[in-house]
Amino acid sequence: MTIKKQWFSTGLFVIAAFVLAACTMTGPVGPGSSGPIKDSFDAAVFDPDVSLGTETFSSVAELEAFLQEAGSDQYYGGWGRGVVAAGPETTMMNVGETAASPEKAGGDIDYSETNVQVVGVDEGDIIKTDGEYVYTTSGNTLFIVKAYPGEDAEVVEKMAFEKGAPQGLFINDDWLVVFGRVSDYDVFDELGITSGRSMTFVEVYDVRDKEEPELEKEFLFDGNYFDSRMIDGHVYLMTNSNPQYYPRPVPLLVEDGSVREIAVSSIRYYPYPYDSVSFVGINAIDLDGLEHESMTLAVEDSHELYMSHDNLYFAYTKYINDWDIMQEVTVEVVVPLLSASDQALVERVEEVDNDILNKREKQQKILTIISRYVEYLPGDEQDELQEEIELATKERLQEYDYAEYTIINKVAVDGLDIDVVADGMVPGSINNQFSLDEHEGVLRVATTVNPRRSSFMETNKESENFVFTLDEDFAVMDSLDDIAVGERIYASRFMGERLYLVTFRRVDPFFVIDLSDPEDVVELGELKIPGFSRYLHPYDDDIIIGLGRDASVTGRTQGLKISLFDVAEVSDPEEVAHWVSSEKYSSSTAEYEHKAFLFDKEKHLLVIPAYSYEWNDGRQEGYNGALVFDISADDIEVRGLVDHSQSAQSQWQAAVERSLYIEDLLYTKSYSLLRINA
Repeated sequence: MTIKKQWFSTGLFVIAAFVLAACTMTGPVGPGSSGPIKDSFDAAVFDPDVSLGTETFSSVAELEAFLQEAGSDQYYGGWGRGVVAAGPETTMMNVGETAASPEKAGGDIDYSETNVQVVGVDEGDIIKTDGEYVYTTSGNTLFIVKAYPGEDAEVVEKMAFEKGAPQGLFINDDWLVVFGRVSDYDVFDELGITSGRSMTFVEVYDVRDKEEPELEKEFLFDGNYFDSRMIDGHVYLMTNSNPQYYPRPVPLLVEDGSVREIAVSSIRYYPYPYDSVSFVGINAIDLDGLEHESMTLAVEDSHELYMSHDNLYFAYTKYINDWDIMQEVTVEVVVPLLSASDQALVERVEEVDNDILNKREKQQKILTIISRYVEYLPGDEQDELQEEIELATKERLQEYDYAEYTIINKVAVDGLDIDVVADGMVPGSINNQFSLDEHEGVLRVATTVNPRRSSFMETNKESENFVFTLDEDFAVMDSLDDIAVGERIYASRFMGERLYLVTFRRVDPFFVIDLSDPEDVVELGELKIPGFSRYLHPYDDDIIIGLGRDASVTGRTQGLKISLFDVAEVSDPEEVAHWVSSEKYSSSTAEYEHKAFLFDKEKHLLVIPAYSYEWNDGRQEGYNGALVFDISADDIEVRGLVDHSQSAQSQWQAAVERSLYIEDLLYTKSYSLLRINA
């Protein structure tokens, strides 16, 4: 009995210590604020079956109370400027191996655009072309290159960005939009802004004169660059940031050197408990009138972005934690057993203002009181109390069918109009932005539920995969369950009324799923082959290109693999052709970054960045460049390798990042080289 007493007592102390460890890193707490404060920030309970909708703040005091109740460590931190990683200074972009362009019979110039998820929804990238000029970044410099015809190629302008390195750009007619993280903290000093902030600069240039671009508009948005889209001359730039405490938690906006806070009423939040708080800034810029609108959404830390023509979708995973549930249950069970004086002490802790003790700090103190009480109970009473807490924890956990849920926030956009319109939850976690797709008002979502391990209840030892269809209000219309049990999703691609899905553990099941009736999702066919695809791309309506890895029969991954899947017979898909690299340790940026994937059906062209290394007889061999393929509906052959290995002093600088074409010229970009290939 003594052993059990010691175990249980230690167990409760572990809980308290766990909370203590999570709370001791908080920084200084600022003064309280007067004004009306909502008292319901801590009242909501996470329920995966309920759509809560967003609320707004009516005052800065309400925002402060919300952040203090959330107990975010980031909110109390933020001191110091941090460390900014910067690459070597770039002085010029080399234009290498210029090739003569073929004669043209006239007509529009044929050139590639950024490979995007949704046709008509452009995505910001590090290189763009208008068919004559190439705009690309390297370090803190943006280069405008006269790229076509090839024999006339030259750098016509180098634009140095002193604020920080550009992270992406858009081209829209004669407008050039450049954005990146502010890493020169002198900018903050000059504007009188607290130096601990993270901000993203956006600069809009008139580039009718390519040799002398004119800056027409400049913004600094609060937060780090997250993602961006452009539709019909409207740029949507998203940032994320941890809320600041000093001097005020309201995000800032700098427009043409003028600093102001955004309207606190434009900050939206969900009335459920936050494990941590992250602000996502949604900033819309109209390139026609250079006007803008901004809105901020409070979410948790991890998120993906998908955008249709009408809506932005932010998604992140929320986990149900056994220990968090046990702490809640312990308080509910034990506090009524405490002495009157200890109950009064607990009540006093709960009543302390949130700007003195946040939610986590209050929980820590209450668990300390509970631990002190339990420590002096007789052993048999400890056993009974332990069993009661474990049983109540198990019952509470059974309210959640799964241990992880993807929370999706839907934001409608129409020009400069931005509005949060729906939120929903589905079991599991998504793989990337291609796990989401909107079609005729229906949101389709593919998720993986990972194995659930629990000390309090029976666990599922195998992963599960799901496909959900949600209506405009995020009500579940139908779901397809238990896809490839024991595996997880590696790639997904929604195409009209179909979904193509790849899962993997030891072999690559390629699934064809019918979504023509969103209320009746049906699996049509399946194919099992060695290896897996990480990225799927349509060749046409009946052929799908898969890029990923080959694998042995035991599931050991090997070199790069490109597959052609024929899905004309949906019940019997087949792999009609494939290419596997001979180098075991080969990889491609395009496996994870779809914008590095260049494909054109009419040109029979496929280009991917590729890197390989092998050790033979004590020396390293391999390549660093771009692989060029001839591709048809039933065949894929290597045309050649564009080698960038000798273009830089380090391997990472030589790695090809992107490729594009203008007419019959292929342009490959690494950190310090734009190579033109015939």
